[in-house]
Parts: sequence; C-alpha cells; structure tokens
Amino acid sequence: MIAITSVDLENENRALREELDRVRSEVGRANQRQRDFIALAAHELRSPLAVLFGYAKILESETEGTARERAEVVTTHAWRLKSIVDEIVILQQIDAGELVLRFESLEVAPLIRFAVDSRQREIEDKELTLETFAGNGVAVRADRERLGLILDTLISNAIKFTPHGGRIAIDAQTDAKNATISVRDNGVGIAPEDQKHLFERFFQAGDIFTRHNKGLGLGLSIAKALVERLDGRIWVDSAIGQGSTFHFMLPRALPGAQRPRVASHPSILL
Repeated sequence: MIAITSVDLENENRALREELDRVRSEVGRANQRQRDFIALAAHELRSPLAVLFGYAKILESETEGTARERAEVVTTHAWRLKSIVDEIVILQQIDAGELVLRFESLEVAPLIRFAVDSRQREIEDKELTLETFAGNGVAVRADRERLGLILDTLISNAIKFTPHGGRIAIDAQTDAKNATISVRDNGVGIAPEDQKHLFERFFQAGDIFTRHNKGLGLGLSIAKALVERLDGRIWVDSAIGQGSTFHFMLPRALPGAQRPRVASHPSILL
C-alpha cells in the first residue's frame, strides 16, 4: 500500500490549479479572438453595405418601372443584411460587458412616431391600420438609441405576423413609478409552449424550415437584454388566432432629469 502524504496532495492540488489557470487563459484568449473577429467583420461589412444601400436609394429616386422595382429589392435586402450585422454586434457588446448606456429623460410619443415612420413602406404594402395612443408628456429614463431599437423590434415583429389588412395599436400607460409601452396586433398569435422560449436567442416560433419570416431569431432576445439593462422588464400576452401584445415597462423620468448619465453593465449571458 502506497502512503499518500500531505506533500503529495499539495503537489497534486498545485498541478490542478495550474492546469485550471491554463485552461482559463486559453478560454479568455479564444473569447478575445472571437470578439476581435466580430468587430473586424462588422467594420468590414458596414462600409460596403453603406455604399450599396446609398446607391440603391439613388437608383430608386432616378428610375421608374421595372428598374425602380429592382432597386427597391436591393435596398430591402441591403437593409436586412445591415440589421443582421447590427444584431450580432450588439450581442457581442452585451456578452463582453461593453454596452454603454446614456440615460436621459425621453418623451415616448416622438420615439414611437419615428419608429412607425421608419416602417411606413411595410405598413402600406400590407395595408395595415396602425394606431398610436401614447400622449405627450409620458417620459421614461432610458437610452435614446436603445429604446428606439426596442420599439423598432416590436413594431417590426407586429408587422411581420399581422395579416394583410390587419390592425396594430401602440399605447403607453403610466403609474407613479413606471411607464408601460404595449404593441398589440391581431395576427396569428403565439402558442403557449412557444411563449416561454420567445426571448431566447435564435428561437423562432413554428417550424424553422417552413416559416415565411426571415431572420436569425435574435431581435426579441436583444430587446429583452436592453430592457433589463434599462432597469425594466418585458413580457407577452398572446393566444393562437387572437394576436399578440408585447409589453415593456421602464422607469418614469423624474422631473427635471434631463442630463444624460453614462452607464455600462457587466456581462450577463442571455
């Protein structure tokens, strides 16, 4: 029988600690290489995409008939590709703890109008009725760019899943501490078993091979991450055949709270 001494145990523990440190170091380097690649790829893609999008818009304005229709197709797909790149970059910033937020007092109504106006072509193409019930004076404490992205994601989803000629309504309600913004549609609805996965990365309700709506399934997971980093929460009410309502709640702005405050958050995996 071989006796194991305290020195042997200490040597074994030291070797295990050294191996663990080595693995952690390798994982850290791999994560850094991944972040560097994403940042470089996004930078390299954005420049040609901006050129492509710009020239496609020029062609739209300078041509008619079939040529204009083709230019519109190029514009649409360039914008879709830009959105995918932006989503990947935001997720990288969230995971790396590099997402910077500039908190300020923001009126909700103008931001909703801007988000709706940016989707006007899609709304008109589907002949949707879109109504807003957010009165002036409803203000939240948030980051302007991130709040705009949350609104755009929810409005875009409502447009995608609402049938031709359907209805969408956006409203904002307040209580003593919070404002709740809701985006309601009369679309296909979401099955109960899918609702609990909606805010997971890459999740798409329904069969991924038969669904008609394109995308990586990142939009809602990003919206959830941003809402939570803005000290709020997001949830959905839905039933098959009865449409869906996405709600998100943010802290109301305090009177006179106009000066932006910069904040960053540690990495939180979704």
